[in-house]
Amino acid sequence: MRNDMYKVIVERPRLGGGWDKPGREARDPEDQRVHESLRLRHGYRKSLNENLRPLQRYLERQVGRRWDLVYSQLCARVDRRNTVQQHIHQHIDDFVAMQVLEIDGEFHVMRSWGGLAPLAEVRSALYVDPRNGCLMRNEAAIGLRGERRRAHRMAVRARREGWQDEVRTLDAHTQLRRIDGLWYEVALAPVPARDTPRKPDQRRRKLPRQIVFDAVTHKKIGPCDGERCRTYGACALYARRKRQLSGAELSDHGLRNGTAPDSYAASPRSGGRAPHASKYRAPIRNGARNKEH
Repeated sequence: MRNDMYKVIVERPRLGGGWDKPGREARDPEDQRVHESLRLRHGYRKSLNENLRPLQRYLERQVGRRWDLVYSQLCARVDRRNTVQQHIHQHIDDFVAMQVLEIDGEFHVMRSWGGLAPLAEVRSALYVDPRNGCLMRNEAAIGLRGERRRAHRMAVRARREGWQDEVRTLDAHTQLRRIDGLWYEVALAPVPARDTPRKPDQRRRKLPRQIVFDAVTHKKIGPCDGERCRTYGACALYARRKRQLSGAELSDHGLRNGTAPDSYAASPRSGGRAPHASKYRAPIRNGARNKEH
């Protein structure tokens, strides 16, 4: 850890330093302003402007070490007796969950407000393992935040593109639907035209009457009562056939059989590398460490 860590973190220009104090107000009410904003009267106040990224990078590189050693090294470089440097110690809780308890084989964190909470529900990316006292990475919280971000993006995309629950539209005549927990490929087709009324002078044709059934609802196709419009998006369409998707097709479309709530998985998946679970993820290094951080 660098010796001037407190300078890198604390000694930085404060926000709001360019504000000038207004002059004396006019004594005569006639000379005062008719309209005045709160910003003009109170102005901007100075506020702290710490650069906490060096502290965060340093803690990320200490994963796997004893927390007592890491904390003692941090106290040796950042003096708690100094008011300015003591402010750095107040930000350690933002990155490391130190008060971790093991209850029934699961880790819980004692928060300053709200009491006990599961380790996956806290925002700290690191925690102190109560079994060995080592600094560990909070994989549960990192994974949960990633799942929530992906679920939020999929929900926004579904709302913008008009997705339906348990339905994926591939084209105008092909859909993917989950029926009783299983995903099927449904082929849509136009509803056959009904028999036109025979004219009085027209000769009766002895042709078999065509009866069509819907492959999804298993009902005979009749006059549209709004159900096909709600199901397929148009009353002039019906499900001609359906076919259950194979395991490879489920993987290609990002789908999974089951009765769990639909997560609006991306379909089809785009190529490229999978996003990392954490932006600040660092490898565990047991050898010599960088002298700067």
